[in-house]
Amino acid sequence: MLGLFVERHARAVARKCKVAVLYVQPCEKTNSGNYEVEILNEKAFVQVIVYYNKNVFNFPFISSFIKLCTWHKAYCKGFRKVKEHFGDYDIMHVNILTRTGVIALLKKMFSGKPYIITEHWSRYMTINDTYNGILRKWLTKIVVKNASAVTTVTNKLKEAMNSHNLNHANFRIVPNVIDTDLFIIGKTKSSGIKTIIHVSCFEDKSKNISGMLRALKNLSEKRNDFICRMVGDGMDRLMLESYAKDLGILGKPVIFEGLKEGNELKEIYAQADFMLMFSNYETMSVVIAEGLSAGLPVVSTNVGGIPEVVSNDKGILIEPNDEVELENAINTMLDNYINYDKLKLRQFAIDHYSIDIIGNSFYEIYQQILKK
Repeated sequence: MLGLFVERHARAVARKCKVAVLYVQPCEKTNSGNYEVEILNEKAFVQVIVYYNKNVFNFPFISSFIKLCTWHKAYCKGFRKVKEHFGDYDIMHVNILTRTGVIALLKKMFSGKPYIITEHWSRYMTINDTYNGILRKWLTKIVVKNASAVTTVTNKLKEAMNSHNLNHANFRIVPNVIDTDLFIIGKTKSSGIKTIIHVSCFEDKSKNISGMLRALKNLSEKRNDFICRMVGDGMDRLMLESYAKDLGILGKPVIFEGLKEGNELKEIYAQADFMLMFSNYETMSVVIAEGLSAGLPVVSTNVGGIPEVVSNDKGILIEPNDEVELENAINTMLDNYINYDKLKLRQFAIDHYSIDIIGNSFYEIYQQILKK
């Protein structure tokens, strides 16, 4: 999922300048030796993907060092291919620390090329708590210190990084990108069953879908004028479908739609009345921004960067893990979603998350760095 967010950022920037994306991917075995390079060439947008054999030189004691050297060599091959197909570059844009940041730091040391960092990951937040290891923290501080700018997708993520002493004088907030041309306001329904949507990666630890199902079960015993369409796929989907069946709500009122993309996903947003999230932690929640673009108000937990997106005129925020409060919020929204201004919700999304807005934000940062 993070890779998708990075690609959207890159494509937004490609509207303003030429972009080459370099990505290194381990695999079981390449077709031609230990390395294989794939090049996808579009106008102003080149993708260079280097696959390397992760099982090569698997010797005891020194295997980790050899794998690190193999990984670094894959990046070196990738940079050479970028230069062949793209030419020289002015600035490096690193996404998701720490290892890629070390590559950028080394390139800066030997070539003088500046780099900026964009972080999407919730690992720095206390509830997630996966930012650990003395070596990782030491390297991350050095990488951040030597960057020309650091951006995060929300202010909450910036604060989380600052709490780990990852500070920078040129720290910016640049959100994730959504396709505001795809997610548009649907036709108003005259009557009938009200439609709630939940869109996620179906990972219960972070999204707390099981808690959402229990709240929907309780509400379904009090009213029967709604359905909830669960859209997405992931590691816990089958378990959650089975749990919904055990609760007696599978098929009605809860429908598992599976993974939907493109126009299929667009239609689901267009047919919905509001969006539902019950996450334990989030960085930004792209799907909420997509919902706003489609004119949908939101019921969500007040976690991570979500309150930076959802204010009182855009939905209802509740505390995480409070299933009674969630049930009450859904009940309230079922009776009041029509009172939210769809056009204002959509305009907010366009003004903050559209491709042109995000592309311009990064381009301005690049210009400021290169002028120095």
